[in-house]
Amino acid sequence: MKGRAGAMAVEMVFVLASVILLKEWVFPFFISQWFPQADTASQMLEWILLVIGVITCFIYIGLGSSAWNHHGLKVGPSLAVFLAVHFPLLLPALSTVPGIVFTDVWSGLIGDGLRLFNPARWTFHPVTLGGLTCLLFLLGRRIRVTEGESRRFRRMSRGRKVWEKP
Repeated sequence: MKGRAGAMAVEMVFVLASVILLKEWVFPFFISQWFPQADTASQMLEWILLVIGVITCFIYIGLGSSAWNHHGLKVGPSLAVFLAVHFPLLLPALSTVPGIVFTDVWSGLIGDGLRLFNPARWTFHPVTLGGLTCLLFLLGRRIRVTEGESRRFRRMSRGRKVWEKP
């Protein structure tokens, strides 16, 4: 990948790896330290799964927005970056290292939170979650974040306009 597409791929891998690291190791460690009772720790881990699921949805929307507004990628290159990063995650044979199956870890970002609502009926295949995340990514391309400050014109001599903060 060249130019901005490579930067987008690095950004996507970094953000997703950070969330996975927090979900799998950091949060459970601190919960086990702060809440020694098993029932309280279990309840806190359930809350973390729900929060991580919602945050992951917002992350994919933000990555889509970043692909369009910051990196300037059109739909085709954006989808190519998305598929290049996620294709290995959708194939368990490609995403396995001893002791860790990255497909299960990645699909747990959103899937674990959804599974808490009705565990018997809501099991998601990684390809289904890949489609959901792709839709969130494409939805994010329609979102642009701008400054919240309003600015107005101030007349200067000779008819020049200058931005002025209120």
